[in-house]
Amino acid sequence: MIAFADFGGSSFLGIYATASDALALLPGMSTRQFTEKVERSLQVAVVQTTIAGTNLVGAMVAMNTRGIVASRFTTEEERGRLSKGSSFLALSDKFNAAGNNIVVNDRGAVVNPDMTNKSLRQISDVLGVEAVKGTVAGLKTVGSACIANNNGALCHPEITDAEIKLIEDVLKVKAKIGTVSYGVPLVGACLLSNSKGALTGSSTTPIEIGRIEDALGV
Repeated sequence: MIAFADFGGSSFLGIYATASDALALLPGMSTRQFTEKVERSLQVAVVQTTIAGTNLVGAMVAMNTRGIVASRFTTEEERGRLSKGSSFLALSDKFNAAGNNIVVNDRGAVVNPDMTNKSLRQISDVLGVEAVKGTVAGLKTVGSACIANNNGALCHPEITDAEIKLIEDVLKVKAKIGTVSYGVPLVGACLLSNSKGALTGSSTTPIEIGRIEDALGV
């Protein structure tokens, strides 16, 4: 199921929210209508929170059903909301906006190539998957240029064949290209998805919807 939604007038849903097959994290300022739409579309429980005192939850958090990786600036109160029943890592790396710098599903993770090897090991341990450094369309912020679930991955349209192979080998899903919100290539920054559904901005075209459905299997 794919639903249309904007957050505070913005179509960049992936900056503000993130989801796995077990949980969706939304900003504390989310309206009841937005929260209920996420619950229905993704069929998961919702937790409202801030991260590092901001509403940029999707930019700051990467997660799968096993664990959560968040910015090192996550407060103790915020961590208490997130870590119940999940492994948790406050990423100390210079590139600690985890949602922007990690694309992950339940089978693997691709991370910003400038992250340290120590961070790579920590991410792998907490998420319970192999973590590999890589780029998408030459961009190191792989989490903004690609979105993945356990059905597939949707990537920036300028991704290279070698980058597609890496995504497919590590995440163990088929990767396809597309845009959202009338031509925006930063699909990870715009989409909210898990294996059960997806939400996209209201300006996303029918052709783009078809590509989202095909790539993510929703």
